[in-house]
Amino acid sequence: MRRILAFFAIACCAAAQQDAKITYVSTQASVQDIVKTMAQQAGLGYQWQKSFDQTDPQCRQWVRDVRIEAVPFETAMRQILDPVGLRYEVENGNVVLYRAPYAPPAGLWDRRISYSTGKKSVQYIVIDLAKQVGLGYDWNKSFAQTDPDCTRFVFGLSIDNQPFEKAMARVLKPVNLRYQVENGQVVLYPR
Repeated sequence: MRRILAFFAIACCAAAQQDAKITYVSTQASVQDIVKTMAQQAGLGYQWQKSFDQTDPQCRQWVRDVRIEAVPFETAMRQILDPVGLRYEVENGNVVLYRAPYAPPAGLWDRRISYSTGKKSVQYIVIDLAKQVGLGYDWNKSFAQTDPDCTRFVFGLSIDNQPFEKAMARVLKPVNLRYQVENGQVVLYPR
């Protein structure tokens, strides 16, 4: 009987903790640092090493200009983890990160992109386009495979209501690059 009561108490506690309202504001922090802080706000621990071992390098990615204000824990976690292709579970009162099984966002290839910039590098344009359709960007892998082409500047780019595929081709073809979507992230490759 005590085991049943203990299990019920743990289950209720975990549910209550995950309903906690999370507030987090930062100009820049790693995914792991953000998750650890949000877990603490929800009264949960964080399994740093296990999460790192299972999700490196995504867990080390920088997230810029984070503004989460009084949203449920689960919503806040999705806001941080979805763009980098991660998910979480609560195990024994601790948040543990896992790689999310990848399924492209619904209608990804049909989504239309509108975008303009005066001067930006190929990589930063790709990041902006990927965000518009709900994808992340694998900076380390892309840079290692495509430097210096990915760091070239594009001047006066204007894309108006183009499918994602065409918008990406418009940016990547002139610098002889291509892309693939891997685990929810755009990865650049030489053509």
